[in-house]
Order: sequence, then structure tokens, then C-alpha cells
Amino acid sequence: MAIHDAFHMPDVLTAFLLTVGMSLLLGLGLREYYLMNQKFRVFGSTRTLMFVALLGFVLFMLQPSGWLYLGGLLLLGGWWAVFYQHKLAQGETGLIGMLLGLMSYTLGPVSLNLPDWFLILYVISALFILNAKEPIQRLTLRLANEEVITLAKFLVLSGVILPLMPRDPMGSYLPVSVYETWMAVVVMSGLSYLSYLVQTYLMPHRGILLTGAIGGFYSSTAASVVLARESRQSDLNGFQPAAAIVLATGMMYVRLLLMVTFFDRQVGYLLMPAFLALFLVALGVAFVLARHHEGSAQLPASVGRPKNPLELHASLLFALSFLLVTGLTHYLLAHDPQEGLQWMAFLSGFTDIDPFVLAVVGGHFDRAPEVLVFAILIATASNNLLKAIFVMVLGGGVTRWLGGGALLLLSVLSGAIIFWTSRPWS
Repeated sequence: MAIHDAFHMPDVLTAFLLTVGMSLLLGLGLREYYLMNQKFRVFGSTRTLMFVALLGFVLFMLQPSGWLYLGGLLLLGGWWAVFYQHKLAQGETGLIGMLLGLMSYTLGPVSLNLPDWFLILYVISALFILNAKEPIQRLTLRLANEEVITLAKFLVLSGVILPLMPRDPMGSYLPVSVYETWMAVVVMSGLSYLSYLVQTYLMPHRGILLTGAIGGFYSSTAASVVLARESRQSDLNGFQPAAAIVLATGMMYVRLLLMVTFFDRQVGYLLMPAFLALFLVALGVAFVLARHHEGSAQLPASVGRPKNPLELHASLLFALSFLLVTGLTHYLLAHDPQEGLQWMAFLSGFTDIDPFVLAVVGGHFDRAPEVLVFAILIATASNNLLKAIFVMVLGGGVTRWLGGGALLLLSVLSGAIIFWTSRPWS
């Protein structure tokens, strides 16, 4: 609900009050910035920004064509140019005050033409950026230039190329479109990239449990392998790596549930009780194991750091995997309508589970939602079995038995859910 609807005020009065209020916030934020950074040679602060905002509001109202508003902008620009030339002569180069002054001048047109929530978001975003100088600088220094370029390419492919891709099915055994294939890549890569950023830049000095949680949201299989290998180190207590391994698998259920619900809400809602139950079991087991604090629970910063999931070759490889799994599953269903999907689900768990799960919800399979849910449960069960084998082979000390045993328990519980629930395989 808009502000003028709630208080029954005229639109112009609401826009005027919002302009005054938002310019006051900008001015107070700028004044605080000046005081904290001990800047005294400034163009103005609170009152100046409020006067600039009122000027922009009135000039925009007087002439809808905008010539008066443009004239006011040129006048302010001239003053700012003289002031900035004076600052340069004094060896100062800051533009923050003038930029916020320019934003204040635009508050009137924004309040008159755009929704109230956008105006508030506009100002709050400016204040956040104003007060986040040091965090932004630290992130800029730590962010690799190659990753910025990779992200820019990915945004072009997802935001520009994706809407232009054809939406017609590719064939009888491959009834998905190029658009649907790349959408699966975008969703999977987006979730993995979020985990990658957190693990690489926001929490580089992380404990072993945090490594398991974040790594599980990226790839529970990769996290389990890394943690199992690290458990062989003498300074790591075996209970802590085991807890992190189980926690990684618990986060896998959250990640898969988000992906499934994005593509098919009905399947996601049907899958939610089972996945939440398995997640809680994993969380409980991890909590019990983590209560043993002997030894070091800290990993080196380089351990478990994933590769950038937005690399183009990784995205293309996932797209090919998605198409291969979708085509193979349709082929098996055509030759074995009763059990083809179940066998494909079981075998997919021993590879990368993500392409199969996304193929199930986005591959146009002529099966009831309950059948698709069971297929996803079978895939996660076999995937947990694979991780249990990895942990028992690669792990050291009690980690191999505790972590591997917990993963076997989750696999058995998935099978029990399938067995005790009616199975509409037809």
C-alpha cells in the first residue's frame, strides 16, 4: 500500500513530504560521514541537500517538459564545478558531497513518478554505500579481477542471451529447450556461486564445521572428500571432520530443495517433509559429533576452497550433463516404463546428482509428481552411499567410521521413506 493511500493525502503533498524526509536522511548521513572522516572543506551537508531537493521538486513541478529542471541542474553543476576546482587546488579530490547533492536534486522527480518504496530504497541504498567505504574497499582489494570478468560474462549470458534462446523442444528423446537447459545452469550456478563467495571472501578463516556447511551448499560430495582427506592429519580430532561431513550432506538437502521448488513447486512441496526430516537428522548427528572439542577444529584457508562455479567451461559442462541425463532418462523410460526412472535415479547418485535432479523437474517427464519425488529420494540415497564409501576409504581415525556410518544412516533412512510410502511407479 502506498503512503498516500494509507493517510489519504494528495499525491503532490505525499511526494513533497517524502522528498523533504528523504533529503533530510541523506543530509544527516552526509554530515555524519564528514564528521567521522574529519572533512571540513565541503559543499554543504544537511540543510544544503534539503534545499537542493526542494529546488528540484519545484522546478520539476513548474514545467513538466523539464527545461526549468534542466536549467537548475546546469546552475548547480556550475557551482559544483567551481567548488571542485577549488578543492583540487587544495589537493583534495573527494566527490561524495556533490554526488549526494545530485541525488538530492533527483528526489523530487523520483517521488512524483515512481513508487514510494523505490524512493525509500533509493535513499537507503545511498546511505548504505556511504557508510560501507571500508568493507567495499576490502572486498575490492581481495576480489580477483578474473572473477569480476567471469561474473560479467555470466550476467550477459543469463540476463541478455537467456531470454533470446529458443524455447522449442530439441527432439522426441530430448523434449527440453535450449532456454530450459540454460535456465537450469543459471539456477545451479547461482546457488553454487553464493556459497563460493561466502567461502572465499566473506569467511576465509573458517572452522571445520563452517567449511562443511558452506561446502555442502556448493557440493556435498567434494566437501566430504576434502574433509575425509584432512581427517588424516594428526592435529584434527576425528569427531570434528565427521560432524562437518554430515553437516555438508545436510546442507545438500536444503540446496536441492531450493532448486526443485524453483522449477516445480508441486514436486518441491511434496519433497519438503522428507528432505526437512533428513536435514534435521543430519543436523542432530552433526551436533552430537561436534560436542567433542578435543584437538584443532581449524582448517587452513586453502583447504576446501572451491573453484569458481561461473567459469564458462563449467557451465557448458553442466549443460551437456543436463542434456545427456535428460535424454538417457527418456530413452530408459521408453524401453522400461515401469522402472527406467528408478534405475536412472540410482545410477545418477553415483555421479553428479544435480543434473539428474534438475532433469527430473525440468525434463518434461510424463510421470506423476509423487513418482518424481521418489526418483529424487533414490538419487540422494545412492549419492549418500557413494559419499560413505569415499569417507571410509579416504578418511582417517574415527572419522571414516563416524562420518561414513552417518552417511549410510541417511541413505538407509531415505530408503525407509521410500519403502514406507506408497510407490506409484506406474
